[in-house]
Amino acid sequence: MTTSNLQKIVAEKLISDMLQCQSVRQKERNDWKVLVMDRLATRIISASFVEDIMKKREPLGMLEAVYFIQPTEKSIDELISDFDKGNAFVPKYKAAHVFFTEACNAELFTKLTQSKCAKYIKTLREVNIAFLPYERQVFTLDSPDTFFIAYDPSQAQVRATHLDVIAEQIATLCATLGEYPTIRYRCDNEKMLEFAHAVQQKLNQYKADDTTMGEGGDKAKSVLLLLDRGFDAVSPLLHELTFQGMAHDLLNIENDVFEYEVQTPAGDPKINPGQKQKVLLDENDDLWTELRHQHIAVVTQSITKKIKDFAIQKRVKETDRGERTTMKDLSLMIKKMPQYQKELNAYALHFNIAEQCMNAYNRNSGEKLCSVEQNLAMGTDPEGDRIKDHMRNIVPLLLDTVIGVQDKLRIIMLYILHKNGNVHIGFFSL
Repeated sequence: MTTSNLQKIVAEKLISDMLQCQSVRQKERNDWKVLVMDRLATRIISASFVEDIMKKREPLGMLEAVYFIQPTEKSIDELISDFDKGNAFVPKYKAAHVFFTEACNAELFTKLTQSKCAKYIKTLREVNIAFLPYERQVFTLDSPDTFFIAYDPSQAQVRATHLDVIAEQIATLCATLGEYPTIRYRCDNEKMLEFAHAVQQKLNQYKADDTTMGEGGDKAKSVLLLLDRGFDAVSPLLHELTFQGMAHDLLNIENDVFEYEVQTPAGDPKINPGQKQKVLLDENDDLWTELRHQHIAVVTQSITKKIKDFAIQKRVKETDRGERTTMKDLSLMIKKMPQYQKELNAYALHFNIAEQCMNAYNRNSGEKLCSVEQNLAMGTDPEGDRIKDHMRNIVPLLLDTVIGVQDKLRIIMLYILHKNGNVHIGFFSL
């Protein structure tokens, strides 16, 4: 199966396996249904009528509900309570079509089937999509606690159970893509050995249910590479200089939402001058998907060129300021070409992001920081010569009051990693 667009593959699977399931599509007098989801499922799918299972919901007793939830104790308890007359005067919905993101364990399955909710369930299936298709070729398991559970000694009792859930999530990805991969992992890490075996066990279960999984006439054997953060502890500490990474590192972007000031033509009654607008940086933004993995210097040049080409194409004099385009130039262009406001605002958005990135970079001594960070990561200078005394470059940064505490901590941690933890105690007196 092609993986050119993971989001499209997931969408098609959800439609065919869940929303177009025969029991869900069965027409009755009132054909509307409510879609109820928990946190993970909500992030996987978006629909016109969505209710979060963790939120208080008004009873809609005349409607059937489609539950798309992760088979966790919390979500199943919420499902049961929706149909338990002891907790509500009447059931919240007429019936339930329950779709689990992944396999439900025996204990929770028994709890559900022996509850009062069971008689209201018309459909009970596993969709086997327990991952978030974040981008066309990027997925996440939406599990920020995994890092701490994997490494914190106090979490040892829950580690095995948690990693079993993560293994199941990864297996659902492989099943969705129709892959039965060879697993590769770091052999000097006991935790990764256990985790690799857990993933293999889950994959074997899916293979038993679908013997064609991973097979095909011209299909090459895929490889699943399992790496823990210990394999590369340096990268998260470095300042990223590609567009997407730099924007998330330096700007206030939460849940991929960026707020900026809209450039509008003079006299536009619909938008007030200087109005702030929030935009979602996702796969629907063609310019974002084109530029996000490029170096910031290339991005700035690319946007400027696109603006100039657009102005030439529309036969409008773009700017008298020479080669360098500014936000003021874009504002003037929008005034000259109000009919192209949508296109120009798209350029303005990404020009704004790139400009803010560079402003933050320069304001926080980004060039000096990045130079020292990369020297520590590589152990050599840009010419490839080994650096004998890193402290000569590090100390001025640690004493610089302009540089923030977090950036100084990055430098300190990079130095400790560079020295493999063998740092003289006098270093910490700085």
